[in-house]
Amino acid sequence: MDWKTVLLRIVLAAIAGGAIGLDREKISQAAGLRTYMAVTEAAALTAMLGIWLKISVGDSDAARLPAAFISGLGFLGAGAIWKDADNTIKGLTTAAGLLASSITGIAIGAGFYFGAAISFTATFIVIVFLNDSIKRMERSRESGRLYCEMDRRDDLKDLLSCIDSCDGKVSDLNIEYPGGADGHIAVTMLVREAGGADLKTMLSMIRSIESVTFALFM
Repeated sequence: MDWKTVLLRIVLAAIAGGAIGLDREKISQAAGLRTYMAVTEAAALTAMLGIWLKISVGDSDAARLPAAFISGLGFLGAGAIWKDADNTIKGLTTAAGLLASSITGIAIGAGFYFGAAISFTATFIVIVFLNDSIKRMERSRESGRLYCEMDRRDDLKDLLSCIDSCDGKVSDLNIEYPGGADGHIAVTMLVREAGGADLKTMLSMIRSIESVTFALFM
């Protein structure tokens, strides 16, 4: 294995990892361009090192180093997974992307270019092109229970119009009159996103209504 082959495989691995990492960088993920490039370059070199040891010193198992690399990568992937304040798991896509990129790098390092090309194409489609589609699907399923206090009962229609303008769908509506029949009201309802805006944007719009004194998604 001459230096030109080594250089070519390292460069190809860097390009493959960088192409996926660039998209993660754009959406401010913890593992971005540099992380993905470093992982795929290291994976390619690990595969080549296994081959070199087999040729040079007669080591009969060239797969041990790539296997050890993937095991070590698990710690990096685990570090990318975390739970936010809403008990939502984050970072699973990043960890999976790092693993897939490392496999692509190992394939390139081993000279298995056809397999590497297929792996890269599949990973690129899943991580980059399907990202927006998945987010839209997640938004369509997202829902929250809204608690809202208003000065006047007659302004409830403004609240419902605001939710509708944000592509929200209302169900399980409950109205209370803590200030009397003609006074202050409290409203609880289940709001589901059906399209564009997310719940945070919707809440901001609701709070901008003049008669709304308090609003919160529970």
